[in-house]
Amino acid sequence: MKRIASLLFAMIIFLSACASPATSTSLPTEQAGSASTFQPVEEVVPVENTETATPVPSSPHWYWAVDLDAAKLVAVNQFGERREIGALDPSENENTSYLSIDDERALLFMDSNNDLRLYLLTPDAMQKIALPSDPFYFNTESWQSSRAIIAAYEDHVLFSYVTDGSSHILPDRGPIFLVDLTALTAKLIDESVTRGSYSDSRAWVHASPDGRYLRYLNGDRAKMDIRELDMVTGEARTLFTTTGSSYFIYASPQGDMWYLYYANLIQDLDGNQKDLTDESLTFRPLRDGKGIVYPLDCVDDCEIKLISPFGNEAELTYHFPWTIEFGTFYRDVGQWLPDQSLLLAGKPYAGLSDTPAIVETYPDLAGDDIPLFRLTPDGQARLVGIYTRNVSDDGRYMLLRSADQTSFFVYDAVADRPLFDMPVDPGLEEFLPPTVKFLDTGILVNLTASVSGDKDAYRSFYSVYSHKTFAAQTWEDVNLEYSDSCPDLLEDGSVVCWLYRTDADYNFDLVRYDPATGTKTTLLENVWLIDFTP
Repeated sequence: MKRIASLLFAMIIFLSACASPATSTSLPTEQAGSASTFQPVEEVVPVENTETATPVPSSPHWYWAVDLDAAKLVAVNQFGERREIGALDPSENENTSYLSIDDERALLFMDSNNDLRLYLLTPDAMQKIALPSDPFYFNTESWQSSRAIIAAYEDHVLFSYVTDGSSHILPDRGPIFLVDLTALTAKLIDESVTRGSYSDSRAWVHASPDGRYLRYLNGDRAKMDIRELDMVTGEARTLFTTTGSSYFIYASPQGDMWYLYYANLIQDLDGNQKDLTDESLTFRPLRDGKGIVYPLDCVDDCEIKLISPFGNEAELTYHFPWTIEFGTFYRDVGQWLPDQSLLLAGKPYAGLSDTPAIVETYPDLAGDDIPLFRLTPDGQARLVGIYTRNVSDDGRYMLLRSADQTSFFVYDAVADRPLFDMPVDPGLEEFLPPTVKFLDTGILVNLTASVSGDKDAYRSFYSVYSHKTFAAQTWEDVNLEYSDSCPDLLEDGSVVCWLYRTDADYNFDLVRYDPATGTKTTLLENVWLIDFTP
């Protein structure tokens, strides 16, 4: 059973990286070597000036696992301090996992025989959280892998899971529960909320700038409510109601402006409305009360207008040198930047009925690549790289691949430059979907590819970039032991990772690894992995 669990875990990670919503073919669509092989850019200048400060000791970061020999739930921090905080029946381990809230708290999910139990994990205790009913029904076989923390604000956490899988009609949907971490209670808020397949629901759940309010969709095609939840009081209200699939309802990143395709209507939270009278055009809301108006269909030179539907800002015009079919738009990267540049990605040309002429300018661009362009109001358009579906929550950082296929790089969209570059060894091919963690401390990238001429042989590389030192480090996982599960990047540039144990029937070790020195410190040995890190 442990072997099966490990394989399922790897499959969940792979599917999470690959997942994207199904799209219509007749309506607007949205797309949501050696250790020296990868090298950082020689110098990265900080975007903002920072003053030298007295070093502050690192605060503890805590992780949890099950000691099978002792049948105990244990907590450990990056300094190796270990505590036993609870007892678990070995029969419950298979379906037990936790999701981190912050450095010192996590939600532990336990389910068996379709009954869900929930606990708050801290360094000192495992505390039961009261669900709306006990036992609470939970489809153990089908819903497990979709559990996710959607949002956290102060001592309140919103979690969800998928009960209705995605189709070409509707994306995934499921209930949302608000947990009061002080009272140790959970409240069911809504039952049919549109969300992502796995942990990333940014396309569907939108937080206010301060994080207190969430705006989201609840319902089905016949009645779709746009709702707002107060994360402190637990009160939810309906802002307005529409009809049609969630795929055709578009929101700004903060959820303060919406475009309803079926009604051809732009609407904000203050009740302002604006009709988009030209049916050949479509609209996508962006940040700060702005949005873009552009043709549903065009070839080679698509005129994009940046407007403020309910403001007085001057209109700006951009030219997108690609083909747009059915209003394609990629929410994660489509954004207006402080220097007035506009980032837009284009649908792969292999799927277009009219191939854009600019394809000839980039002979190495593959037909299934998603090109990302940076546009300026003076009519210029520059190909930045190939979108890999790995973008930070705020849209600033993204993993891209170069158009000539020779490297990956992490791009800073605000500064308009790569943070570090990862050249591709010519001896590698068929890269697996990369995994990237965008953390407050920095960025962690894992790239794995098959070896040319031997598709059963793989090489795996990790790169870390520190926001504190502006430096990058790279190493090769020669023994392929890091399991693609490194939940944390610490302030000193070291990473915390789960390592496979080949001698212990698929149990794991938790290690702290310093790529600058090659030092590996074991924090836990031979434990059952319950850290769910898709």
